[in-house]
Amino acid sequence: MKWNKKMGAALLAAVVIAASSPFAGLPKAEASGAGVSWPAEQILPSFSEPASTLDVMNLVAEYRYDAEGKQVAHETGRLEGNGWLAQTSIDASNKYMVTGPYAKDIPAGANQAYFDLTTDNNTANNDLIVTVDVRDNTTGEVLASRDITRKQWTKVGSYERFTLDYNNPTTGHELEFRVYWYGRAYTKIDAVGSIQQGKSDENVLFTTLKGLVNKTQPRIYTYDDNVRNEDGKDKWLNDLGMGHVDVADNWSLLTKYASEINGIVVYDDALQDTVNLATTIAAQSGAIVAPPSLVSKLTSAPYNLPILDDLRGDFSTKLEVYQYLHDHYWSSLSHNLIIGLSPGIKGALRDYATATGAAVIWLNPSVPAEKTLLQSFFSDMPAGNGVYMGWWPDEAIGVQAASEYGISTIASDWSSNLTVFGGASREVNVKPVPDKPPLQNKIYVSLILSDGDNLQYMEHRFKKIWDSPNRGTVPLGWTVSPAMLDAMPGVLNYLYETATPNDALIAGPSGFGYTYPNAWANQAYLDKFVSISNDYMDRAGLKVATIWNTITGGINPNVGESFAQYAPSLLGLTGQNAGSPIKVYGNSLPTQGLSATYCYSEATIISEINHAIAGWDGAAPRFVSIQSNPWDVNYQMIENAVNNFSSNSDIVFVRPDTYFQLMRENNQLPIDPSTVVQQYEAETAFSHETGAASGSDWSANVSDNAAGSMLSGNLDNTIPAGSNTVTFKMKIDSNTGINDNVVTLSVRDHVSNKTLASVDVYRNQFKANNTYQNFSLSFNNPSGSSLEFKADYLDKATISIDNVTVTKRVGKYEAEGSIVGHEQGHASGDGWQAAPSLDGTGYMLISPNDANISIGKHMITYRMKIDNNTSDKDVVAVIDVWDPASKSVVKQEKITRKQFASVNQYQDFSLSFDHTQNKNLEFRVWYADKATLTVDNVTVN
Repeated sequence: MKWNKKMGAALLAAVVIAASSPFAGLPKAEASGAGVSWPAEQILPSFSEPASTLDVMNLVAEYRYDAEGKQVAHETGRLEGNGWLAQTSIDASNKYMVTGPYAKDIPAGANQAYFDLTTDNNTANNDLIVTVDVRDNTTGEVLASRDITRKQWTKVGSYERFTLDYNNPTTGHELEFRVYWYGRAYTKIDAVGSIQQGKSDENVLFTTLKGLVNKTQPRIYTYDDNVRNEDGKDKWLNDLGMGHVDVADNWSLLTKYASEINGIVVYDDALQDTVNLATTIAAQSGAIVAPPSLVSKLTSAPYNLPILDDLRGDFSTKLEVYQYLHDHYWSSLSHNLIIGLSPGIKGALRDYATATGAAVIWLNPSVPAEKTLLQSFFSDMPAGNGVYMGWWPDEAIGVQAASEYGISTIASDWSSNLTVFGGASREVNVKPVPDKPPLQNKIYVSLILSDGDNLQYMEHRFKKIWDSPNRGTVPLGWTVSPAMLDAMPGVLNYLYETATPNDALIAGPSGFGYTYPNAWANQAYLDKFVSISNDYMDRAGLKVATIWNTITGGINPNVGESFAQYAPSLLGLTGQNAGSPIKVYGNSLPTQGLSATYCYSEATIISEINHAIAGWDGAAPRFVSIQSNPWDVNYQMIENAVNNFSSNSDIVFVRPDTYFQLMRENNQLPIDPSTVVQQYEAETAFSHETGAASGSDWSANVSDNAAGSMLSGNLDNTIPAGSNTVTFKMKIDSNTGINDNVVTLSVRDHVSNKTLASVDVYRNQFKANNTYQNFSLSFNNPSGSSLEFKADYLDKATISIDNVTVTKRVGKYEAEGSIVGHEQGHASGDGWQAAPSLDGTGYMLISPNDANISIGKHMITYRMKIDNNTSDKDVVAVIDVWDPASKSVVKQEKITRKQFASVNQYQDFSLSFDHTQNKNLEFRVWYADKATLTVDNVTVN
């Protein structure tokens, strides 16, 4: 190794680092360097606002065809998940597993076909397994062919790429990439395709040019038909309102931006990993990466670029390459971010690596020496918020290795334009979770599309599915990455702008990045990760998260408790332990293993739903969550699967956030965790005159305990002033017999010694025996008061109290929401409006028939506004609480025009009532046809 030369190159890079690297030698804070900033609270940096007109380079070099896709045909084998499978003794041998696609757009000249294949055994013998070829269907000529024997696979169980060089004589001929199977081994095909020879050489040059230029200001956008680029050349640009112009000759940009290029760094074709070292060096020295094939052109007129470093012949192994990077560059780079990028990917994320100046590596934790070196990088990174961007040689092993050091993976290796998307406005206008339907004894089914944690999926494949013309016809959860707040904020905002009421954005695994939380040995680091993830998910409007601990792993108790404590904004978590029961952590956060983790077709969605609903007896709600693979499943398949169950009124498809709201209600948890002010455990947070601890409850029974205070305390002065609700979660041994008053609940102001609210709870008010039920009291808290919450036991039954929760709000119905009924009026902005010129008298709002208003005192608040509050004293509306069973009004008030303090300003009107029986209730607004009236919402306190 030419260490002296390398030392000189390092010194050269160090001279330029101070001027060109945005993060060199700096902690994560407001970074130096034009155009790129990295505030301490961000996990990824931000770029400056993109230019008004972007240069669009076409870097298409690859043409890919999924083996299970519609562009290819088959003589043998069958679909299995993400590929096309043929098995011995099952599928016909000596036939083509793949033929086609008869592609006409492959460029003339030197190309390389590829075949991504896997097998289950690479040691039994060295039989010929498949023959792959490239055939010109126009002339019938086989352009190239290759036999693949069993031992040519270096691994089993995961895809491996086999290549075949060929020359396409004429553009426009129909080319086939075929796989002929001899029937001697399990064989599966992921994809076939073709890469234009030499184009990848240009791609590394122009991609690093883009990164260098965009570091100062995003001015270049690229279209590269990489693995699954389905977003179209300028679809995102148009939808995000970005100006752009196609570049006729990519080489012209070298001249246009010549003043920003200090020179070139040349990598070694003989050792491809040097392209990653070259990328790291180029980022520090304001250079671009050059393949040997283009050095002569780049150093000659009109470019005349100097060679800042030439890596040819300097290293013998990949380990030497990355050890050198670690020893000579790592200390001067940001340790918050490292990029894992296959040397075979010459474009895509490489611009982001160049722009951010991050270390670029490709180390396999399965190889002991490489794992040791990888760990030397990880040990310097901040646990809890350190990020590994890109991808791994092996997903599970790589994510596990990073997780053990508290590092999260952000899948992004094929992300093409993060240096542009990262400069968009950071304002994201989150849409609120819509009104949930009343909880009933139904089967609630939540459908989810996976892979949203992958930024390249969000940029490419996701866009194609999101643009489905029938999107919004069925409820669906779309997993996305909370890291989009930094990496793609404009795209995230666009999703909210275009989302329908049936589209719910939820977080992919396992927070702001992909990690296996069970593998985090340090609890403090895990808590930090969860806390940061909660901040990102909350600001991104993501109320449900998927937690992965391998493809089948459940959630360890310490992980569940961490999310319950440090992610209070979440409604619930899904896990990969398929079919596992609902478990509540911290008395606040429900979790459930997905009923199916990866459906790959319409038929499997239907089959998995049928399997999950089997045996339901209708006695209680059942919750079924089905996840599908977006690489195999399209929107129409999901809609068809939902329609398959349209005749079954017991099955209700809901968004994942609504799903967990219903689950929370069924488990006696606050429906909206953001309203929780305090929660007290009954057995630990209170004083007791009677009763005893019983598991997690405080319990009193007739034989052992006398009447007295079961709970009293805890003199809390942190409860906010104004309207609040306290809820006692209780159960009884028997709800039949004499309807005794069994417990009295109250809230007392300890300062003034006044009772703020009180309710007597009777035996028959419990809906079932030995089943938790919420009993609530609404109260108004004087500012600064110290409050006491009491439960007085009357020695008539066995009463158990689990916890006491104080909330600001129990429930809310948006007037324009899809589950609210109307006789008069129309949607208007954020409310429902009725006007004399358009509407007659009648109910302009009827809430759902709600069976879940808890026993206790409640206040119903109707938020309304009027156009005229002075012309007369007429009644303009009547608000009421309605009991549909007895067809009687529980509480009612007439609202006159002059009760509105101002015009066109929302004002709250409230009804208080004591809900003493388990009855369904409706909340209504009757319109008197005397003024233009708009209702915003109805809130149940």
